[in-house]
Order: sequence, then C-alpha cells, then structure tokens
Amino acid sequence: MVLAEAMLDHRFDMLPPGAPGSVAAQPDNVLPYPLPAGRDPVAETRAKYLRDWRIVKAARFNAAKRLERKQAASLIAFALAGTAGFVVPFFTLTFAEKLAPHTKSVLDFACYVSGALSLSVGLVEQARNYPALAARFHKCGLAVNSVLRRLRNARTPDEQLLNELSHAYEQALEDCDANHDDIDQAIAYAKDELDQLERQAASRPQIPAMRVEAARRKLSRLRLQEALGIYWLYTLVWLGPALLGLVVWIALAPATPQ
Repeated sequence: MVLAEAMLDHRFDMLPPGAPGSVAAQPDNVLPYPLPAGRDPVAETRAKYLRDWRIVKAARFNAAKRLERKQAASLIAFALAGTAGFVVPFFTLTFAEKLAPHTKSVLDFACYVSGALSLSVGLVEQARNYPALAARFHKCGLAVNSVLRRLRNARTPDEQLLNELSHAYEQALEDCDANHDDIDQAIAYAKDELDQLERQAASRPQIPAMRVEAARRKLSRLRLQEALGIYWLYTLVWLGPALLGLVVWIALAPATPQ
C-alpha cells in the first residue's frame, strides 16, 4: 500500500520548477514518479519519506520556537503597557501644576486607551495558550524525529517496515492535533534547500556561489517575515496609544491667542 501511494504521488511534479518541493529542487537521491525500469521502488520511497519527514520535523520545531518567542514578546509588551498605565497617571498628578490642561487631558486619554487595549488583547492572547501549544509542537517534532531516525538507520527497509514507520509518523501528527503555519514550513524548506546547496558546493565546486547566496537571502527574508508576524501586534499595543495621543494633541490643540 505504501509503495503504491508513493508511486502515484505527483505533488512535486505540479509545483513550478525551482519551487521548494518541486522536482528541480529535489536532492539527487529523490526522483519523480513513476520510476524508470531497474530502480528499486522501496529505496525511492525511503528517500522520499526521508525528505518529507525531515521537512515536517523542522516545521514542527520552527512552530514551537515561534510560539515561545510570541509568548515572551506578549509578556514584555503587556508588562510595559501596565507600567505605563501606572506611571503616566502618577506623573500627571505629581506635575499637574507644570502641565497645561490640554496636555494633561491627552496624557490621561492615551493612558486609558493603553489600558483598554492591553487588557482586551491580553485576554485574547492568554486564551490562545501559546506555551501549551508550543509544547505540543515540540513533542510532535521529537516523535517525528524518532520515526525519522529509525528510517534513516534502516538502509534497506522492506515494505512492512515502511508501513510500520508510516503509521508511527501519522500517529505522531494525530497526537499533536494542531498544524503549523505556512511560514514554519516555508522556513523548513528554505533551510533544507540551503543546507543541501552548501553540501553540494563543498563537494562540487562547479555549483555557482550565487545559488547559495540566493538561498541564504531567501531564508533571511522568511525569517524577517516570521519576526514581523510575531511582533507587529505587541508593537501596536505599545506604540499605538502614544501615536494616537500625539495625533489628538496636535488636532485638538487650543488656538494660540493673537
């Protein structure tokens, strides 16, 4: 059953050339299906599983790290917002005689907005329970890595072993009961592509250095995209009320007497 499914799998052929997972982007030991005469279908299925499961393992670990960073960023952002909500009213009370009434009103308004925004966003973020989800992804990555290690150690597996390992792999994903984001898999593909290009460049000098550098830039862009996805909300929680207060202060500033 495993061999039949693998030989009928044309997902890689449908991707554009050079895209992650496409035939052109496959390593030397992974060929498209159907197999030419004389090739061992078990060996080709093993090679395909090695790559697919390696990508999934990396994506799961990427998801766990991303959620851990998201949790840390949320704690810092809401702690700073809470500190500002305490300090700003105390500042306006202490220096009330030195502040213009308009400035004091704007500071109080920005403080109220910061408190309401941090409370509402904080409740939503707490309900998502990032630490528990990160632990599930990490546990799933460990389980997939265990299956992957067994497959890697089996140089000449038979169909029964492939079926057994495939069932263990599917069970690991089912136990996780959550899927990683697209950015996690994109980074896994880009990192795998970069690693393979670097290994090939070390053994085959004819590979252009531009290809390796392009793969590095692609990975850097994806990591920047990941960072923006993590931190934009908490940056808004921290800077949004201050920017809104500045706009209100300028727009509603009292007219200067002539």
